[in-house]
Amino acid sequence: MRCVGQYANISVFDVADNEALHRILWNLPLFPYLTIEVTPLAQHPSDLAAGEPKSAAGA
Repeated sequence: MRCVGQYANISVFDVADNEALHRILWNLPLFPYLTIEVTPLAQHPSDLAAGEPKSAAGA
């Protein structure tokens, strides 16, 4: 997603752990020139799909 009025974007990565995210970010071609802010996300407790397996929730 692009941030309106800024030379920036927001990306959401669904990864297993911090190591996986670290690997993805470090392999970005422009990584040395980027300023990155990581904000962990969690599933909302009232999410209707919270108890369903991932494959069923995405169907």
